[in-house]
Amino acid sequence: MSDVRTARPAPAAAATPAGEPLPLPLLEIDGLHVDFAHPRPAVNDIGFAMAEGEIVALVGESGSGKSMTARAVLGLLPRGARASGSIRVRGREVLGLPDARLRDLRGASVAMVFQEPQTALNPVRTVGWQLREALRAHRSGLGRAAARQRALELLREVEIPDPEKRLGYYPHQLSGGQKQRVVLALALANEPALLLADEPTTALDVTVQAEILALLRRVNQRTGTAILLITHNMGVVAQMASRVIVLRLGDVVEDGPIADVFERPQHAYTRQLLAAVPRLRPADDATGAEPRLVKAAEPSGPSGPSEPSGEQVPAVVFEGADVVFAPARRGGEPFQALTGVDLQVAPGEVLGLVGESGSGKTTLGRAAAGLVPLAAGRVRVAGADVAALDRRALRELRRRLAFVPQDPAASLDPLLSVGQSVAEPLELHGVGDRAARAARVAELLESVRLPASYAGRKPRELSGGQRQRVALARALALEPTLLIADEPTSALDVSIQAEVLRLFDELQTQLGFACVFISHDLAVVRQVSDRVAVLRAGRLVEVGATADVFDRPQADYTRRLIEAVPEPVVPTSARTTPAPASRRARAS
Repeated sequence: MSDVRTARPAPAAAATPAGEPLPLPLLEIDGLHVDFAHPRPAVNDIGFAMAEGEIVALVGESGSGKSMTARAVLGLLPRGARASGSIRVRGREVLGLPDARLRDLRGASVAMVFQEPQTALNPVRTVGWQLREALRAHRSGLGRAAARQRALELLREVEIPDPEKRLGYYPHQLSGGQKQRVVLALALANEPALLLADEPTTALDVTVQAEILALLRRVNQRTGTAILLITHNMGVVAQMASRVIVLRLGDVVEDGPIADVFERPQHAYTRQLLAAVPRLRPADDATGAEPRLVKAAEPSGPSGPSEPSGEQVPAVVFEGADVVFAPARRGGEPFQALTGVDLQVAPGEVLGLVGESGSGKTTLGRAAAGLVPLAAGRVRVAGADVAALDRRALRELRRRLAFVPQDPAASLDPLLSVGQSVAEPLELHGVGDRAARAARVAELLESVRLPASYAGRKPRELSGGQRQRVALARALALEPTLLIADEPTSALDVSIQAEVLRLFDELQTQLGFACVFISHDLAVVRQVSDRVAVLRAGRLVEVGATADVFDRPQADYTRRLIEAVPEPVVPTSARTTPAPASRRARAS
C-alpha cells in the first residue's frame, strides 16, 4: 500500500478584477511528489489545474511521471510509493483519503481508462456482468433490470454494434477496438466529471484509433466530461487537446495552449519531442526541423510487384499465396488469413506492409520463414521454394532470415543476459567458438549503439528502446539477407522511436539486407520504406512506391487509412480558443 504524506493546505480562492470568485478548478494538483526510495523521484513537485469540460494532454517519454500522476489522483499508486503535496477535485482534498472514501471517488467523480483493455477487463466475466457491477458499486439500490438497461445504454453510447448481443460476450470475443469501447463504457458508467485516459489508443489501428478519438470528443461535448489525455502520440494531442502539459523526468517543463506549445515551444525538450515526430505528409514544422527525407523507388504499379532488374534473385516472392487456419473449435468455420497474394521484395529493398489488425500482415511475414504453411500458391526465399525444402535445408535457409518482434520484453528471456540472448542464434547454428561469439556479441552491441559492457545485463535492467536495440542486434547476428520487422517501434516513445529508426536506416544501408517492415504507423512506414504494400482482409489491395501510395493512393481503403492518421498539426479552431478559466486563475 502506498504511503501518503501530509497534504498541503488549499490555497485561497482566486478572484476576478471585480472581486467575484472564479469557479473552482475541477482538478488542481499542487506540489505533487511521488517516489519509491530511488535516487530520482517518479514525480517531482508537479502542479497544474484543469477546468470543467477541458481536454488536457499530458505528454512526455516513458518514466516522465505521466501515468504516476494520473494514478495518484485515484490513490492507485504501486505498493511502496510515497506521495506528498496536494490533489483537489472540485476543491476537495483527495490525497491521503482513506480507502473507503477513495472508493467513493473512483468511478463516481473521477474514472480511468487504462492503456491495455485486455488487462482492464475480467476475462471470465461477461461484458454485461462487468457493467452491472460498475453501476452497483455506486448505486446500491439499483435493481437487476435497471442495471441491465443502463448497461445497454452505455454500450450504445460508446457505439458498440448489436449491444444486446454483446452484453453476453466475454472479452476474448471482442476486437481490440471493441474492448477499448467497453473499458470506456465502464469508466462512464457513473457519469464522472473527469476521465483519466492513459494511452487509450496506443495498440489500435489508425482507423480504430480515429473512431475512439472521435468517440471521446463526442463524450466530452455531450456530457461535459473533462479528459486528461496521457499519450506519446503528438498527432493525437494536436487533434484532441486544447492545452498541453509536457513532463520530463517528473517535472513540468512546459504548460500552455496547444497552438503555443506546438508552434512556439519554449523548452528545448519540447522542441526535441516535436522534431522526433514522424510525419505522414513531410513538411517544415514550427520547431525548425528539416523536412524529413523519404525513400523513393521506381514505381511498381498499383496492383503487383515490380520485376527485378538484371539477374537479381528476389529476396522473397509470394505467388498466389493462400493461408487458411483451422477453426478454433469443433464445428467452426476455417479462417482465410491470406488470399491470392502476389508480392516480391528485391534484394536490399525495404517494403512497408500496412493494414488493420487481422489483415494478414504478420501471417505474411511468418509464411516467408516457413512458420505458416500455405494452403495454395508458394513462397520462394532467395529463389528456393520454402515448402519443398527438407528440415535441414529449411534450417539452413532460416540462417538468412531474421525477425525483430513487436515486444522485445516478451521475446527476450528474462533469465538470460543480454549477451546470451544476442549470442543465441550463433550457438544454435554452431558459429564460432565461445571467444569468437563473445567478440561478435560485443561488435553487434556496439553496432546498435549499446556499450559492450551491457552484455552482462538482464533485460529488466534496460529501457524499452534499449531492449529493442538488443532485439535488432540479435536479429542481425547471422547477417541475414531478409529481415521481418513486426511492429518494431509500436511501444516506443517518439524520441526513442526516432533513434531506433535512424539506427535501422543506417544498418540497412550498411549491410544491405532486404526488409519487410510491418507497422500500423503509416508515418513510420513512409520514413523507412522504398515501397508500400497495403493488405485488407488477407488480400493485397495496393502496391507501389512509397510516395505514390501515400500521395496518390489508388484504392479507397488506402485513402481511408491515410485520412485516419492524426497529424501533429494544430487545427485552425485551436488557434483562437481562449485559455480555460483554470489557466487564467493560475496566471492571476
